[in-house]
Amino acid sequence: MKLRKVVPDFMSGWISLKPYPYLMGQLTLVLILLLIGANRLDSRHRVTYDLKLLPLEVAPVEQTVSQHTAISLARLERLQDNTQQQIERDRIPPDIDHSVPNAYQGQIVRSLPLAPGDRTIALTFDDGPSPYTAQILDILRDHDILASFFVLGRIISTYPELLQRIVAEGHILGNHTWSHPYIVNSHGLASQEIEQTAELIYQYTRVRTQLFRPPGGYLNNALTPYAAAQNYAITMWSVDSSDYFLTREGIIERVLREVHPGAIVLFHDGGGPRHHTVAALPVIIQELRERGYEFVTVPELMERSQAAARQAPD
Repeated sequence: MKLRKVVPDFMSGWISLKPYPYLMGQLTLVLILLLIGANRLDSRHRVTYDLKLLPLEVAPVEQTVSQHTAISLARLERLQDNTQQQIERDRIPPDIDHSVPNAYQGQIVRSLPLAPGDRTIALTFDDGPSPYTAQILDILRDHDILASFFVLGRIISTYPELLQRIVAEGHILGNHTWSHPYIVNSHGLASQEIEQTAELIYQYTRVRTQLFRPPGGYLNNALTPYAAAQNYAITMWSVDSSDYFLTREGIIERVLREVHPGAIVLFHDGGGPRHHTVAALPVIIQELRERGYEFVTVPELMERSQAAARQAPD
């Protein structure tokens, strides 16, 4: 094969390379090298990748939406059920048992014997709740004292927040009838006076109490036998502050004179003006503490009395 190439000559146009053997040889060599490289490139095999898509199993759109909707609704129902249950638990607290030892159920209690050296008493308040109840609760809280409150059913709805505060601060509730009657001659009326009050106490506080105090301390009517049959402890008193007619100084003098270990002390936080009681109470508490007295609720005083009886010799 005869190789013939030309190169441009800017002076005289196209000319042959034959008169220039050296240049012709150099150019021939370059062309040969280029041809060899091209052949080598052509000799390489190109790699071709064929894309193979795997078949997809696609569920119908309606089925997918239905499944997700069912799952979401089930989760929502569980959330609503759990939320409602929590609301119910928060709205209705567990029952609170203001019970008394078995030995005092159905019995009349005035004063409780204690072990030698035990100078414990119980402060009790009747005829509330009332605005004076809040002041008395403040005094008891400031002196870190627990007491027992015998409440009237017909007043509870007027001051439910005070009834709830009594329980929240650790005090004990007792039943003092619905309308404070001194004479009740029928079993039916006695049941109404006591049960109606007990139910309202429970509705507002979840407290089931076993303490009952007859109005005025009258025992010769239908209230006492009915309460005893329901296992109430008929809680009287051994120290009467007479705060329903005495002045502040008279209340202080009477209580300090008559107090004794195991005493149940009667005050009033309702039923009339009780500013004398509110004024006398801090003085009485301070003086009795200086004498070494301790203040507890009526059920705790009963428990201490029982413990002393078990330890006493036959």
